[in-house]
Amino acid sequence: MSKRTARIVARAASLAILVLAAVEVWMIAATLDRPTPDQWGFRGFEAALALSFGSVGALIATRRPENRVGWLLLLFSVVAGVQGIVDQYPVLAAAANPQLPLAEGARWASAWIWVIPSGGLVAFLPLYYPDGRLLSPRWRPAVILVLAAMAALVGSIILATRPFGPLPPTTNVTPYFDRLGLRIAIGYGLYLVAIGVAVTSAVLRYRRARGDERLQIKWVAFAAVLAVPGAVLGMSPIFLGQVVFIGVAFLAAAAIGIAILRYRLYDIDIIINRTIVYGVLSAILAGVYTASITLSQRVFMAVTGERSDAAIVLTTLIVASTFTPLKLRLQAIVDRRAKPMPVLDPEMTAVLEAAEDRFRQIAREEVARVGAPNPQEMG
Repeated sequence: MSKRTARIVARAASLAILVLAAVEVWMIAATLDRPTPDQWGFRGFEAALALSFGSVGALIATRRPENRVGWLLLLFSVVAGVQGIVDQYPVLAAAANPQLPLAEGARWASAWIWVIPSGGLVAFLPLYYPDGRLLSPRWRPAVILVLAAMAALVGSIILATRPFGPLPPTTNVTPYFDRLGLRIAIGYGLYLVAIGVAVTSAVLRYRRARGDERLQIKWVAFAAVLAVPGAVLGMSPIFLGQVVFIGVAFLAAAAIGIAILRYRLYDIDIIINRTIVYGVLSAILAGVYTASITLSQRVFMAVTGERSDAAIVLTTLIVASTFTPLKLRLQAIVDRRAKPMPVLDPEMTAVLEAAEDRFRQIAREEVARVGAPNPQEMG
């Protein structure tokens, strides 16, 4: 595909994503007074994900049309936009007077369509990231495994829901496990196996990678590490946890774009360094603050028989006084064990590489002109 054709296709896909997201937002605005549909996450998260990953996919597809990652992101973002429509349509259909048709069909599609974008991003993308090619031709069966796992999961949900099964369609998987047990667990089990194989491919690619490719993988690995606690919070019924999980997804989309387009690529080691330092520092200070508050309040209760605001002030002063020395100490420890790579100007790196190539060429020409040294003469 030429760059001009790639640009046209990417813009068309971006426009489709924008239209789908706008339609979903309109549906939500028209039904704000209606009960929240039975689905995971806050209303409109599909549009947010489609716009974030779709924007990154469009940038990659237009600038690196040979890289399949950009096209995969665009494809899954379009499906996520469609998912937003089918998720919100039943609410809009019920709110209309008279009610709109095909509400049950949209609810049925909503029960399984989420597998395509989520499975694609989690289980399919790691096989092709970051250069858009498989690790080797031997990993082609992994692609078939991912497609089979997604098909099995979609098929198990379809067979479990009406009109093919006994359950009303829903994006909440709990009823499936409660009433169908092993049959639905097989689909999810195969899906988890496919994710494991994809992650294994990414780990092996990182171990073999050198230079820029290793840094590219580090960017997404950093976002993936943050996605673990984000997923735990996202699966909870707490609204803030779901917002945090979507925020981590935004971070993953940005990490993919930064890594593939190589914008500030060399900052990843610094980001990881600072994340470790401030993460550990926040945990330690939170523990010190809690322990100090508890201890000081007990002391004041034992001496005066009542609580005192002075305990809070004293604890705050203790935490403030320990912040800087503790940060410096943690920074020194992390620097010794995970020293950031020096940040080099890309132009300077190119000049150094060209100079090294020229030096090697001159050395080869000199050896060819003089000839190899005679071992006997050297003796």
